[in-house]
Order: sequence, then C-alpha cells, then structure tokens
Amino acid sequence: MQETISLVIGLYLILLIVIFITYKSIKKKRDNKSNKKPKKELSQSIQIKKYTCLDGHVVRSKGELIIDNYLHLLKIDHKYEKSIYIYGSKIKYDWYLPKYDVYIEYWGYGGKAYEKRKKEKLRLYKKAKLKLISIENYMFYDIYSEFDKLLKKFIDMKRLKKLVNLNHLVYN
Repeated sequence: MQETISLVIGLYLILLIVIFITYKSIKKKRDNKSNKKPKKELSQSIQIKKYTCLDGHVVRSKGELIIDNYLHLLKIDHKYEKSIYIYGSKIKYDWYLPKYDVYIEYWGYGGKAYEKRKKEKLRLYKKAKLKLISIENYMFYDIYSEFDKLLKKFIDMKRLKKLVNLNHLVYN
C-alpha cells in the first residue's frame, strides 16, 4: 500500500512539475510577444522609390533628383529617360539635351549586371560618336562644380550663367 501511495505521490509531483514548466514556457512566450517592438507605421516601412523634380520629372534616386533640378535651374531644356536605338540596340538614356545634342548618364548603381549594361551602353555611345556626359557617384562630394566642368565641354557655361541667377544656391 505504501508503494502505491509513494507511486501516486511521485506521479503527482511529476505532473505538477510538467504543469509548472508548461506554465512558465507559455508565460515566457507571451512576455516575448508583448516586449517586441511595435510594428512600423506604414509610412515608415515604405521606401521612397520615386522623387519629383522641380520641373515635374519623376526620377528614381536622390542623385537623379539633384542632376535634374540643376539642369532645370540652369534653364537647360532636357528630356528624361527616353529610349533610342543605336546600331539596332535599344538603350534608355538618363537625360538628353536637345539644344546641344548631348546625352547624360548617371551611373548611380552597382552590381555585375549593372556594370555589364554600363559597359555596353558606353560602347554604343562611343561607336555612334554621340556626345556623352558620365556622372559617377564619387562626384557628389562637389556635384555642382563637377557637373559644371563636364557641361563646359559642350555648353558655354559663362554665357549660360549670366542668363541665369544662381546666387541663391549653396554649393557644397
């Protein structure tokens, strides 16, 4: 009889231990859920993928925004992201300056596929003897001066800046 009582008490203790461990486990899971950071608001979780420029162009990056706005402030007529065919290959340029017959490419991305496409586009521009301004990310340390140097190759910047008041701009 004592063995039966000892066995029942032992089983009862084991059952209490299992219940206690289960309770602690459930409580810990509930505490973890309540301590989690609140979900981001919708506006915080959406990445901006388009930027609207002063002239109404909708561009894909802050770099493109700066370039497009500068062209607008200089009052240089420009077309954004249209396609042309060069020797049967379709390419989409970033900007085209029709008055000067100059193309502008901003190489703002990276990766193997992008670099391969960049090389191909540069080859096509060269083969067709098209005037091209290439803008790289490193130029943004002083983008207005760098961009002016590149534009000077095709545009009389002194004459242009006499026509346009840029005194309100703060250069880097």
